[in-house]
Amino acid sequence: MVAERTDVLIVGGSMVGLAQALFLAQQGIRPILVERHAHISAHPRAQAASPRTMELMRALGLEQAVRARENPHAQYGDILQVQSLSGAELGRFDGPFRHDPNEVSTTGWTLIGQDRFEPVLRAKAEELGADVRFGTELVRYEQDADGVSAVLRDVRHGTETTVRAAYLVAADGVRSPVRDGLGIGTHGPGVFGRQMNIIFHAALDEYVAGRRFFLCFVSNDRVKGVLGRLDDADRWVLAPSLPAQETHAEYSEEDCIEMVRAAVGVEDLDVAVETSTSWEIAARVADRFSCGRVLLAGDAAHIMPPTGGFGGNMGLQDAHNLAWKLALVLRGQAGVELLDSYEEERIPVAEFTVEQGVIRYLQRSGLDEEAAARHRPETTVLFGHVYRSGAVLAENGADDGAPVEDPTQPSGRPGTRAPHLVLRSGGTDTPLHDVLRGGWLLLAGPEAGLWERAAGGVSRLTGIDLAFHRVGGEEPAETVEEFLKKYGITASGAALVRPDGFLAWRSAGQPADPAVELSAVVHRLLSRTL
Repeated sequence: MVAERTDVLIVGGSMVGLAQALFLAQQGIRPILVERHAHISAHPRAQAASPRTMELMRALGLEQAVRARENPHAQYGDILQVQSLSGAELGRFDGPFRHDPNEVSTTGWTLIGQDRFEPVLRAKAEELGADVRFGTELVRYEQDADGVSAVLRDVRHGTETTVRAAYLVAADGVRSPVRDGLGIGTHGPGVFGRQMNIIFHAALDEYVAGRRFFLCFVSNDRVKGVLGRLDDADRWVLAPSLPAQETHAEYSEEDCIEMVRAAVGVEDLDVAVETSTSWEIAARVADRFSCGRVLLAGDAAHIMPPTGGFGGNMGLQDAHNLAWKLALVLRGQAGVELLDSYEEERIPVAEFTVEQGVIRYLQRSGLDEEAAARHRPETTVLFGHVYRSGAVLAENGADDGAPVEDPTQPSGRPGTRAPHLVLRSGGTDTPLHDVLRGGWLLLAGPEAGLWERAAGGVSRLTGIDLAFHRVGGEEPAETVEEFLKKYGITASGAALVRPDGFLAWRSAGQPADPAVELSAVVHRLLSRTL
């Protein structure tokens, strides 16, 4: 049998797998994605796209498409803590903001469940050339030095197909058969319990009583969980906590109705249950994110409590980090060693973010002083990552080894996300991260001199997409001052931004021969031989 051929085979078609297909397609790679379920899940699961996720959607021209599908009754308000919806209110804390209040990014949260977000990702991935196959499962695979040979089965008809891929990305969930088959273990706090999702219909406006809230944490002697409004006026979801050994299968429809009534605090409430499911609440990180030509992403690589909304969004960042690296290697523009940086960069981020998710999960029952001291602001968790890998040229000097820095006070050092900046070209203002659509960018100060010629020469020599922008060409003086301060360079310096929006290298000033300097830098970053 002649095998189909593809550069990348993606296993798993929920948010992370679909994002992986989309980001690869953005890079000109046409992957095959397989998902054993016939349709996208009807359960909302993750309830919001984070500001960093929306930043990436903006660069793809998808921000408005995503916002158009957000839950129409979602509220950008407080998160409530109550005994029941109609009972005593125990506290409030800030919920997600539609616009970033810290001005670290040009966008903010979008309150959209995965059931509404995933179709947007799928449609754009297919538009750009990805081959997305629902109702298709991975039966088995083997990898060798040159690639991966996989057998796929059409779930409906039982027919099998052989596919030969250069790489396989496992986005196949928390129980990842691919990860387990590779013998990759996990580390972390482990299992906290299980949580159930009950989607139901009930008229609750009387008990909402005009309050604006994103989610409502309920805690009484009959139910502990989270209550949230979905797309229709009377369609809600209750996510009650379950003992670790139980699943939704052990709860009847009447049991579900009783839990909803307890959460609302109304014994005779008229409730219609639509569906229910359950999942494990745990905190774990895979010991490795890669093995040969197989790479892990999303829940296959890490899982954390849902509190904070970090999990699915972080998986999407995995996919974005990996896509440009795979594309460069597949095109022969980078050495295969570049892929080592995926694991080097994402494991520390995963460990840090898992810890932050756990801290937020435990806040409901009270934190000890030591755990409370490790709590970091949401903006830092989303935007403050510090990468250390072969895809970053670290500078000499003190490095405290911290996985994050405060993005509201950016250092501009290599390995951090390029600080938010509004660039002007042709009289049009464009946020920096909107410009980054899969290529590299060299930003230089107003006294750039020979940097533009150097960027053009390196782009021709390597074949990579390396754009150039001189800050101060059209930008006002205050923007130039902001750029130099945030990026830690002088008016003749330059900073190299990777396709994922992170800084790879900077030069405080202009060296004697910028072309030679920049060429050496790019060759080192891409594991190329000069």
